[in-house]
Amino acid sequence: MRELKTLTGRTVVVASDGATLRGVLESATRSFVTLVEVVAVDRAEPTLIAGAVLIPASRITYVQVVS
Repeated sequence: MRELKTLTGRTVVVASDGATLRGVLESATRSFVTLVEVVAVDRAEPTLIAGAVLIPASRITYVQVVS
Protein backbone atom coordinates (compact mmCIF):
# COMPACT_ATOMS: atom_id res chain seq x y z
CA MET A 1 0.00 0.00 0.00
CA ARG A 2 3.03 2.26 -0.04
CA GLU A 3 2.10 3.37 -3.56
CA LEU A 4 -1.23 4.71 -2.31
CA LYS A 5 0.49 7.30 -0.11
CA THR A 6 1.31 9.25 -3.27
CA LEU A 7 -2.45 9.54 -3.90
CA THR A 8 -3.23 11.28 -0.60
CA GLY A 9 -5.81 13.99 -1.21
CA ARG A 10 -7.00 12.47 -4.49
CA THR A 11 -10.49 11.07 -5.11
CA VAL A 12 -10.43 7.30 -5.52
CA VAL A 13 -12.80 4.37 -5.86
CA VAL A 14 -11.87 1.47 -3.59
CA ALA A 15 -13.44 -1.93 -4.20
CA SER A 16 -13.25 -4.45 -1.40
CA ASP A 17 -14.93 -7.76 -0.80
CA GLY A 18 -17.59 -5.91 1.23
CA ALA A 19 -18.33 -2.67 -0.63
CA THR A 20 -17.28 -0.24 -3.34
CA LEU A 21 -16.59 3.25 -2.03
CA ARG A 22 -15.64 6.58 -3.59
CA GLY A 23 -13.90 9.15 -1.43
CA VAL A 24 -10.84 11.26 -0.76
CA LEU A 25 -7.81 9.25 0.29
CA GLU A 26 -6.78 10.60 3.67
CA SER A 27 -4.05 8.07 4.49
CA ALA A 28 -2.69 4.65 3.60
CA THR A 29 -0.65 2.25 5.71
CA ARG A 30 0.20 -1.42 5.40
CA SER A 31 -2.89 -2.23 7.44
CA PHE A 32 -5.56 0.30 6.47
CA VAL A 33 -6.66 2.79 3.84
CA THR A 34 -8.62 5.73 5.24
CA LEU A 35 -11.19 7.58 3.12
CA VAL A 36 -13.15 10.74 3.95
CA GLU A 37 -16.10 12.34 2.11
CA VAL A 38 -17.17 8.78 1.31
CA VAL A 39 -20.03 7.66 -0.93
CA ALA A 40 -21.06 4.01 -1.27
CA VAL A 41 -21.38 3.53 -5.04
CA ASP A 42 -22.37 -0.14 -5.17
CA ARG A 43 -26.00 0.52 -4.28
CA ALA A 44 -28.96 1.50 -6.45
CA GLU A 45 -28.67 5.05 -5.07
CA PRO A 46 -25.20 6.33 -4.08
CA THR A 47 -25.22 6.76 -0.31
CA LEU A 48 -23.18 9.32 1.64
CA ILE A 49 -21.33 7.81 4.61
CA ALA A 50 -20.66 10.14 7.53
CA GLY A 51 -17.17 10.36 8.97
CA ALA A 52 -14.05 8.50 7.91
CA VAL A 53 -13.96 4.90 6.69
CA LEU A 54 -11.05 2.57 7.44
CA ILE A 55 -10.69 -0.26 4.95
CA PRO A 56 -8.41 -3.19 5.82
CA ALA A 57 -5.72 -3.35 3.14
CA SER A 58 -6.04 -7.12 2.94
CA ARG A 59 -9.67 -6.80 1.77
CA ILE A 60 -9.04 -4.35 -1.09
CA THR A 61 -9.64 -5.74 -4.57
CA TYR A 62 -8.65 -2.64 -6.55
CA VAL A 63 -8.19 1.14 -6.33
CA GLN A 64 -9.18 3.47 -9.17
CA VAL A 65 -8.08 7.13 -9.22
CA VAL A 66 -10.90 9.33 -10.51
CA SER A 67 -9.51 12.82 -9.88
